[in-house]
Amino acid sequence: MFEPKPVFTTKPVQSQIMPEIIKGMLDSIMDMKRVTKVDYLQTFDISISSNGKNTYINHSQEEPHFRKQLTLTNVNNTFKGTVFIIDDSKTITVMLAEEY
Repeated sequence: MFEPKPVFTTKPVQSQIMPEIIKGMLDSIMDMKRVTKVDYLQTFDISISSNGKNTYINHSQEEPHFRKQLTLTNVNNTFKGTVFIIDDSKTITVMLAEEY
C-alpha cells in the first residue's frame, strides 16, 4: 500500500485544500509506513485553532489502529472537514469524505 503510483485529487479537494496540506497528509502516510502496516483507507480530520493561526490534522486508520496529530503553524488554511486518501493498488485518490 501507498507505494509510488499516480495520485489523483478530486476537484473539491483541489479548490478547497492548499497543496501544502495535501503534501503534508501524503508525507504523514509515508512516515507511518516506518512504524506500522498501512491500510488502504487513511482518514484526515482537519480543524483550525480558534485564533486561525494553527491547522490541526488528525491522521488515523482503523486496521491496524493508528492515530497521529499534525500541527501546521502560520498557514492560511480555511478548510475544516474530513479527507480520505485511498490506495486502490493502481492509484492513490485524495477526496473529501462527502465524496466517498
